[in-house]
Amino acid sequence: TSGVMDAVQKCVDAGAKVVSMSLGGAGFSQLAYDQFEEHYDTDGVLIIAAAGNGGNGAFSYPASYKHVMSVAAVDSNKNKASFSQFNDQVEIAAPGVSVKSTIPGNAYASWSGTSMATPHVAGVAALVWSHFPDCSNKQIREALIASAEDL
Repeated sequence: TSGVMDAVQKCVDAGAKVVSMSLGGAGFSQLAYDQFEEHYDTDGVLIIAAAGNGGNGAFSYPASYKHVMSVAAVDSNKNKASFSQFNDQVEIAAPGVSVKSTIPGNAYASWSGTSMATPHVAGVAALVWSHFPDCSNKQIREALIASAEDL
């Protein structure tokens, strides 16, 4: 957890407004909770994280902290991916099944997971924010939720 928190701090220090985290699985940490809360409420950063791939309703951190936007995965038919976490902290879903990605050797492969869905949401957040630079992180988060298709 400390390595992740150090990396997030470096992003914030470098001026990032959106932080995308395709990782998870850690348990709850009050220290991490407090740091995410500070980045969200004080620094104005929108932190977006993969909900987890356990296919159940268990909380996975950091996505399940309330100051982090939790992303589930859907397939090409807009169905919840069988592996995707589902709980009351998940706010949005994005394509996460058989998503093309770059791999070493100047090649591509298809991967599945909420870690593949998360960058879609982070990219849209950054794009929307670039068009509405005076908005807050909270407004961008609400705009994503309000404009997402309810599945």
